[in-house]
Amino acid sequence: MRARLSASIVILLLGCGSPPPDLGTAPEPHFQLSDQQMRGEAIFAGVCWACHGHGGHGDGPVATYAGGTPPPTFHTQDFAGRNAGTLLTMFQAGLDENDPDAHHHGPFVMDLLEPRHLTDALAYVSALAYPPEIPGSALGGSKLYDEYCVACHGLEGRGDGPIAAYLSDFAPSDLTTDSLVARQGWDTLFERMKTGFGTAHGTKMPPWDLVLTDAELWDLVAYMATMQPEQLSTPFPSG
Repeated sequence: MRARLSASIVILLLGCGSPPPDLGTAPEPHFQLSDQQMRGEAIFAGVCWACHGHGGHGDGPVATYAGGTPPPTFHTQDFAGRNAGTLLTMFQAGLDENDPDAHHHGPFVMDLLEPRHLTDALAYVSALAYPPEIPGSALGGSKLYDEYCVACHGLEGRGDGPIAAYLSDFAPSDLTTDSLVARQGWDTLFERMKTGFGTAHGTKMPPWDLVLTDAELWDLVAYMATMQPEQLSTPFPSG
């Protein structure tokens, strides 16, 4: 459904029968995973995502399967901005079966993973939760941006995607200078992407809540924020 709707928007903009746009070659990313975080990404994809979700929002397909407390989102100050060592201490504290707030899946994870592999996974969690002031994942948003946004906003977010020429009356925003990002208007940016900009804010944005969940929209906000990194409180965690 998402792919069909997204494709329909592109077809309407380009015209039936037009060749697919050339999106060009991806530039260097706004952030780079460390070797440890890349190892952790593979572990997270194999062990953790089913409960925690690909973006770390606690919305994986089996999050509430057992009828217990759903896993927490990583996009709170309890997780975002913490390094792997601090997260490991938090995880170990949650192994106390006498603690009613403990997450009792912990012992099963400990049985599955060697300590060094768990540390790698937690290093990835620290990257997945970035930036700490936005309830979304820039890492998750980067993938969504490539799929849904690059055609209008361009690979580097400068508003120069291949569809931009068809929108001369309402040019896509240059996200590297956009005023909402510059003044840290994350809630407003989220709402305008969700409901559509109309002809406000110098552009004509479709209502993306027809295609994306709230969690995915927050991931996009988080990624767009990295296009003006000086507006964020901390640099991307290196591990």
